[in-house]
Amino acid sequence: MVNDMLKRVVVGAILILFFISVLLLGGWYQCAAFSLAALMSAYELCRALRQSERKVFAAPAYVLAASYCAVYRLLGSRALLLLWLACALFVCGERVFNPRRATQDTLLGLSLLIYPAALHVALMLVAEQGGFAASRLGLIAAFAMPLAGDTFAYFIGISLGRRKLCPELSPNKTVAGGVGGLVGGMAGGLLAFFLQGFFPAGAPLLELLALGLACGAIGQVGDLFASAIKRYAGVKDYGYIFPGHGGVMDRLDSVLFCAPIVYAVFTLRPH
Repeated sequence: MVNDMLKRVVVGAILILFFISVLLLGGWYQCAAFSLAALMSAYELCRALRQSERKVFAAPAYVLAASYCAVYRLLGSRALLLLWLACALFVCGERVFNPRRATQDTLLGLSLLIYPAALHVALMLVAEQGGFAASRLGLIAAFAMPLAGDTFAYFIGISLGRRKLCPELSPNKTVAGGVGGLVGGMAGGLLAFFLQGFFPAGAPLLELLALGLACGAIGQVGDLFASAIKRYAGVKDYGYIFPGHGGVMDRLDSVLFCAPIVYAVFTLRPH
């Protein structure tokens, strides 16, 4: 138990250092990191679905995941939309010309263009919006709020949790852990506020606390939705690339669900 916790902490520290490098370097380094994360997410989700004996047509999802960030940076949002539509049409067309493909597998292939692809696009837009300070603060918020919520939910849940929150999807999650997730999300908002000393975006404390509270709730929905897919596929984790943490999707499930609301808040707020 102690060794597992130590492994989890060490890997978590390495991931934080990697996030800091993305935060500071930005640019094409950030683009490469986002594309790799999206590609790994699509692969892990497709592999999980294939455990349920589905033959998902995932090639267009891989193409979109590998190229979406570069297409957006080089050609803009219209080109990205056209790429997205082309991938969706290709999935549908493949079903027409491949009689061995089950329609359910085609629908699952289309779903990969939404989950996780659309949410990765939202996360990229958070990092690309506004000036340097606003984009860095938005990226901090998108990660710190849901991940702090995850951390608080985990430790409060194992310490005080009794009543199950959603046992049909995740038997280990408790109501106490859910409340802890809300508190953790607000703690992430407080952290984002203090980090404005490095990235002065002018976001007020109450706004970040409210956003943190929302991310603490929405992040848990993302976590439970990811658990629903794992239950459907019959797998425990999406991957094993991060010892003690699982795969890329296991780490990003709550972050991806929070990305659209963080993007909305940071683009709609007055500057």
